[in-house]
Amino acid sequence: MRRMPPGSPVHYREHMRGWRWGWRNLLYDVAPPVVLLALGLIDVFTESLAIVVGSAPAVTAILPGAIACLALLIRRYRPLTTVVIILLAVLLPPLVLPTSLTYWDEFMTLVIAVYSCGRHLRRGWAFVGLGVAAVGMAILPFEFADMRNAGDILYNSLMLAVAFGIGLLARSWTGYRERSLREAAERAVAEERASQAERARIARELHDVIAHTITVIVMQAGGARLASATDPAIAASTLAQIEELGRASLAELRTLLPLLRADGEATSMPPQPTLADVTALCERMRGLGLAVELVTDGDTSALPLGLQLTAYRVVQEGLTNAMKHAPSAETGVRIRHILEPALLTVDVSSTGPAAPSPLPGAGRGLAGIRERVLLAGGTFGAGAHAAGFLLHVELPLERELA
Repeated sequence: MRRMPPGSPVHYREHMRGWRWGWRNLLYDVAPPVVLLALGLIDVFTESLAIVVGSAPAVTAILPGAIACLALLIRRYRPLTTVVIILLAVLLPPLVLPTSLTYWDEFMTLVIAVYSCGRHLRRGWAFVGLGVAAVGMAILPFEFADMRNAGDILYNSLMLAVAFGIGLLARSWTGYRERSLREAAERAVAEERASQAERARIARELHDVIAHTITVIVMQAGGARLASATDPAIAASTLAQIEELGRASLAELRTLLPLLRADGEATSMPPQPTLADVTALCERMRGLGLAVELVTDGDTSALPLGLQLTAYRVVQEGLTNAMKHAPSAETGVRIRHILEPALLTVDVSSTGPAAPSPLPGAGRGLAGIRERVLLAGGTFGAGAHAAGFLLHVELPLERELA
């Protein structure tokens, strides 16, 4: 929840809830006025702690002192109001009847109220509170002759200035501490979001690897089963290809799975496939019986690695779909690096009629590839065309490079 600025109505209500229920706020709010009132009463009846100013009996300071101490109860929520109440309690009674002025429950309450202005008010209003207190202190020597000497005036002024300065420092320190805590919390949230995003990216990598591997293995295993009865040599060759594919995929999975650990340890992403690995991918698919023709236009070696990984996954998913739906059709892969506009296009096309996939979950791989492409700011298209099926992807280079 957004923190309300000190002095606002919401800020006041929040503090008042704490005043009613929090023992710590109760201590902060009640202890100062109680202590100062007790010290003031001791002064009134014994004059042992400080000198009572004025020619009137000391007991005439009890009521103004009590009002000033009661005003301190709201000093953290309404500092400026507290200053005004204390000054009225001190300055108005001498205009009506002779009264005395005590040090602890009248002067020190004003000092604490000035401190509260510096501590709890915005800078502009804090200086207004200091100015109001200074005006009140300037009036006091006209009402109490004992306060007209230069030493008392200097002492009283220094007390107000020091209290106000301490309040400003306390406010600055509290603001710094709150900002530090808020920034630390924001950093933690940002790191957690980055970690979640990285885990989601790794999960997509795992999906692509597993989907491609399992699809090809199931298709090849089915062919090996059929061939085992008539041509054991072909069956053995197919099983060897399955073993090789499984080993390669297992090695890739071993590099990805440790990154999904939940222990929070820093890990680095291992090198992922690039467009340079597309040739090996096509060779592997040819060895599995899929007729693949690869065409590359333009230099793709200097392209950003993230974009190359996305393009590689597009080709991988396209060839996996061709293996599932049209294993006997001719498949073409074309990768083009276009300079104007700066694009990388990937086309995976297959000729011939497409057969329904015998595997569950058909189409989910294309949905994942579509999400990858859209996250990279590209365009995605997949569907039947005149000669068969076409997967077409365009990836902008400017966004990736930015």
